[in-house]
This record gives sequence, structure tokens and C-alpha cells, in this order.
Amino acid sequence: MDVSPLFVLLLVVGVAAGGAALLMRQFVHAEASAEQRARRHAHLISGAAVVIGLLAALAAAVAVLLPAPMDSAVGRPGVAAMMLPLAFGVAHTGVLLVGELTWPRPAGLVRRAQLRHRGVLQTAPVWLLRTGAGTAVTGIVVIAVGAVTGDRYSRSITVYAGAGSVQGSASPYVGPGYGLPALVGLGCLLAVTAAALWVVANRPAVVTDDAEQDDAFRRASAHRVLRGATSAGLVLVAGLVAVSGLAVRNAALAAAENARLADLPVGTAATLLPWVGGALAFLGLLGGAAGVGIVVVRTTGRMVEPVRADR
Repeated sequence: MDVSPLFVLLLVVGVAAGGAALLMRQFVHAEASAEQRARRHAHLISGAAVVIGLLAALAAAVAVLLPAPMDSAVGRPGVAAMMLPLAFGVAHTGVLLVGELTWPRPAGLVRRAQLRHRGVLQTAPVWLLRTGAGTAVTGIVVIAVGAVTGDRYSRSITVYAGAGSVQGSASPYVGPGYGLPALVGLGCLLAVTAAALWVVANRPAVVTDDAEQDDAFRRASAHRVLRGATSAGLVLVAGLVAVSGLAVRNAALAAAENARLADLPVGTAATLLPWVGGALAFLGLLGGAAGVGIVVVRTTGRMVEPVRADR
């Protein structure tokens, strides 16, 4: 399995994220207050993450359109198409990771530090955590089932009918040929997300005398990280479920038709699998729509307005 496109993608994302971080540091003015610098930085990294994520997805789309050797991973249209959500998710999360590493530091002659324990997942939205975890588990299960049920070509599925006398095959199906690159991509996305959440939880506080404001900044950052990563993972897994469901349906219909032409009994599997495949395809479409919707959810944990001294 050639996973070099994934590592090239990570390299490109790293370079782009570093460049974005340098630009963000130029635009965040040192003379502004700590709250103002933090707000400007948050808006800049959020916008830069979306832009670079979309550019990465666009670059992955070029791989789908350009011809390439079919014996390489990037040459398979299905694997190249999987790069779209992965490219957006890794690029988006990578830029946020670099942005969190360059978060404005406390300024002034006298600095304070609050001795508070913060878990990596303490400030993360519960619903996004559950959605992300469910997506990861579902993806692993789908890839494992595909590896077991895929045929010898590793990218299609074969259904038998007529007491095993006739068969029908269809692709693309999440066999090892597609499942292993997807698993590597999900692992990269999970690693970058975990690193970004760790940085969010452990970075120095910008506002050292207002715990509520500091928590609000961290909640917003954790939401941004999980929003992009969960959306990308959900779109990828939903796509695997949808195309695999269609492959199961088409293979079962072909097997049933071949059995009828040979005047053989269709069998229970070829009768039920078209309905199962159709249901999986429908659930995949719903999951993909939900993944796209997560991207547009506004950041939770509203940043608290600083309290003025004359109040």
C-alpha cells in the first residue's frame, strides 16, 4: 500500500501552517490589551484554518482529476477522493495547532499564574467529543468489516446466489485497498487533533486575573479544533458507508438477476442485501450532510467581555 500521498499532504500542511502562523503574529499588535490580542488571534487562526483547509481540499481534488498510474494509491480515484475530507481536516486542525502554539503570551512587568489542573478534554464540548468518538469507532468498524467481507480484489464485494452457483460483484467497496489508506488518514487526523487539544489545555493563560475569561478562550479553541476534525472524519466515514452500501446493493441485485436468468433460487442473502445496502447508503448520505453542517456551527463558549474599571 502506497501511503506517500498522505505524508506529502502532512508536509504541505505543515509548511502552510507555519507560514500562516508567521502572518498571524504580524497582524496581532503588541500594543493592544491582552483580551484584544487574544480575540484578534482567535479570529485570524480561525479564518486561516478554513482558508488553508479549503485550499488543501482543492489540491486533493486535483489529484482526483489528473491521470495517474492505477497501481499507486494516489492513482485510484476512490483513494484520491478520500483525500478531500482528510486534506481539509488535517490542514484545518494543523493550522489551529500552530495557532495555539503562537497564542499571545501574558505581557507586563508583573505576571500571575493560576495553579489549576486542566484535563485535555475538560474544555471540549461534550456533544462534539461524543460525535467525534462515535465517528472514529464507526470508521474502524466499517474498515474492519470491509476487510473481512471484501473479495480478492480488495476494492469490491461479491455476493453469491443460486446456492452459490452464480455471483454478482460491484465496487468501490471498503476493502483493504480503500480501508487501509482511510485508516492511516484517520490516524493522522486523530493524532493532530489530540496534539491541538493538549496545547489548548496547557498553553499559558492570556488573562491571568480572570479565570472565567481564560476558560472561555479555551472552550472556544477546543470547539474550533473539534469542529473541523469531527466534520472531516464524519464526511469520510459517511462516504465509506454510502459507497459500500451501494456496492452491496448492486452486487446483490446482480447476483439475484443472474440466478433468475439461470432459473435458480435467488436465496435469502441476495434478497435481503439490496435493502441493507440501500439503507446503508441512505445513512451515509445523512452522515455526510451532518458532517458538512458541523463546520458551520458557531463557536461555543462565548468570550467574556472584559470588565471595565469605571463600572
